[in-house]
Amino acid sequence: MTKRIIIGLISIAAVSWIIFSDVEWGKYDSFEEVLEKGIPYKVKNVIHTQNVDGVTVVMYTTEPDRERFPFADFDALAVAFLKGNDEDGWENIGPNGWEHYENDNMTVYTKGVHSYDRQENVRHEFYVVFGEINNSEITKIETKTKQEETFEPATIIMNEGKRYYFQVGPEDNVRGLSKDGKVIDRQGG
Repeated sequence: MTKRIIIGLISIAAVSWIIFSDVEWGKYDSFEEVLEKGIPYKVKNVIHTQNVDGVTVVMYTTEPDRERFPFADFDALAVAFLKGNDEDGWENIGPNGWEHYENDNMTVYTKGVHSYDRQENVRHEFYVVFGEINNSEITKIETKTKQEETFEPATIIMNEGKRYYFQVGPEDNVRGLSKDGKVIDRQGG
């Protein structure tokens, strides 16, 4: 009899904890909540969001963990791949990590998302190339793959006095151009 009472009390406590705690089960109620709790790094500043194939790609800055990176006195750049809406809930479906390297002209980062359903069918598979523009002479960013003949312009974003760029695609070549079309920096390929 006491075993049943103890098991009953434990069951009631467990159910109460699940109901009344702030436990998340992979889905978040709002976009703000998934930014706060669904990304493993503290989002300092959202720079750009873009919907790609039903996935909201968020480019943001974060501060590296000072315990793990004691000399990191910079804001790192990252992207998150979020799926959902405020009605059905949000989830983070992409790889998580931040990027940072020093370059006087511009930085180039590429991240991809590969998500599958339960039968291992591809749900989402695409890449984004992004970075920060550090040289004030660079007025245009262009990208292309190794197979493409011509470069395509990337979107340039101004945010809190800094310039960034963002482009969807597995871009292997990124170049920064001056106002008159002179190549200031080219990375990749």
